Order: sequence, then structure tokens, then C-alpha cells
Amino acid sequence: MKTFEILASGVFPRDKLKIVHTKRTLSYDEKTTAHIEKYWKDEIQEANKKDKPLFNGPIYRLEDYEIKDNLLIVYVSETNFKELMGTNFNYPELSRVYGKSYLSNAIALCTFLETGDEYFVFVKRSAKVYFGEGLWHLIAGQFSIEKNETRTLSVFEVLYKELFEEGSLVKDDIKNCVCLGLIRDTIHFKPELVFYTKTSLSVKEVAEKINTAHDGYEHEEVTFIKKNELDAFMNSEIFTSIAQGNYELYKTELFKNG
Repeated sequence: MKTFEILASGVFPRDKLKIVHTKRTLSYDEKTTAHIEKYWKDEIQEANKKDKPLFNGPIYRLEDYEIKDNLLIVYVSETNFKELMGTNFNYPELSRVYGKSYLSNAIALCTFLETGDEYFVFVKRSAKVYFGEGLWHLIAGQFSIEKNETRTLSVFEVLYKELFEEGSLVKDDIKNCVCLGLIRDTIHFKPELVFYTKTSLSVKEVAEKINTAHDGYEHEEVTFIKKNELDAFMNSEIFTSIAQGNYELYKTELFKNG
């Protein structure tokens, strides 16, 4: 059984991925709310003991999605990290009684990152993160609700922000970036928009930048894999479900579309 399911797939550049803000359909009963609050309190105490970063920031949640005229439309409302921790991560069994829509379903973003000389970047998750500790993953982050002085940041801008925070890559370093679809983990049912990003920088330049990254604590190890060695690497190591799903869409969608 696969650890992920593909909800939507294709090759969606910036003008073919539309985020639509809609009304939140989710509300919790008193029992679930109490569970979320207790679990969060316990996690805060544990995080303080381990000096592990934890804060309750606002995140977009998946309400619905569709593909129309080669346009991927993702309908979102608001949730937060507390609800995500208390439902998808800690209590996914709620879905058996109430359905998957009863979970926080906070959306995250991750990307296959290829260097100019055809190496791919993989990071092993550290004990400082809350998903996939010790597993190989990709540069990734929550689809957090962030604003500058005048507007809310777009999904691509949030991804670029992650590339900067985890890899010190700036927008001018990015040669190409496309969304490959929407997938969902089959254990926690957490959805993720997955991407392919190409940088003009060499593997040596990317490695140097990652070493100076602000959020480098999220990784305990970084490795760079040559394109013709990807299959062997993916079949020999242990990955997050999302990294596996991103790789499948990279192979099927990007190559299919040339």
C-alpha cells in the first residue's frame, strides 16, 4: 500500500495554479476541542524541555480542489498549527467517525530541487521538526498565512520563502518552478502541494548556501544526488510519504510533458 495518494496532478506554472479563499466548513465539538487543547499544552511543555521550536501560527487548510481547463484550483480556509497537531498528527482516527474533512488538513508545500548541473537536494529531517523525524525529505514548509505591508503572499512566494529560509536561495537563483499537483499522506491525511524547482546554481554553490541557511536546524543531514542515480537512491533509503509522492509526480508529470 502506498503511503500517499494523488489528489490532482499535472504541470502547473504560476498562472495555472489558483488559490481561492473560501468559507471554513470545519467546526469542532467540545470533546475534540478539549483534546486539541490538552495535546497542545502537553506538546508545549515537551517542546520547552527539548528546546524545540513550537508556535501556533495560522495556516491554510484544504477545503476542496478541482482541475478546470488545465488550471489547478485549490480552495482554502484557515486553520492553525494547534489544530493540525491535535487532529492530523495526533488523532487521525477522528476521520473514521467524522470523515477526513473533520481534520485540520493544513496544506504544506515541498519541492524537488534540481541544481544547474543536475543534482537533486535531499534533507534528512532533524529531531527539531514535527513530521518525519529521521527520514529523508525535501525542502518544505507549511502553507502559512503570511502578509507583507499590502497583501497576502501567493503560494509561489511562500515556497520561495522556504527556499530562502532552508536553502538561502533567492528568487534570482530560481530558473524554473512549477507545481506538479496535490497529494495526501495516507496515515495522517495531511495534504501537500508538490513542486519541481530548477536553480541555475551549481551543486557546490547550493551546498554553500544551505550551510548558511536560517532554518538549517530542521535538517540533520543534506545530500546531493545525481539525476541518473535518483531511482537507486529513492529505492535504498527511507523517505517521508510526501517526498515519495513528489518523486512519483516528478517522474510521471514532468517527463510526460517534456
